[in-house]
Amino acid sequence: MNRNLLQLRSDKQGVAVLESVVIFIALTISVLVLVVVLSNLWPTFTNALTNYSTNETTFGPTVKKLTPLLIGVAVLLMILATVFGIKIFREVFGE
Repeated sequence: MNRNLLQLRSDKQGVAVLESVVIFIALTISVLVLVVVLSNLWPTFTNALTNYSTNETTFGPTVKKLTPLLIGVAVLLMILATVFGIKIFREVFGE
């Protein structure tokens, strides 16, 4: 019986499946939080960008178009870095 218990503890495939499930859940929760936060802040942000583009004729329209795209790319990179960073740190520190 003790031998069976040791085999369960060293089940590498089970740990890999559990790790992928935890990563998927963390990714889903972070995307949901991101959507809620951005949907609440987006109208204020777009109003500020519209006011800026109206007052600043040279760079205003360019900033108004590029800023939402850059925010989207930054958020996606942050989520990917968090999800894959967990695995990288685990490999580096040998956990």
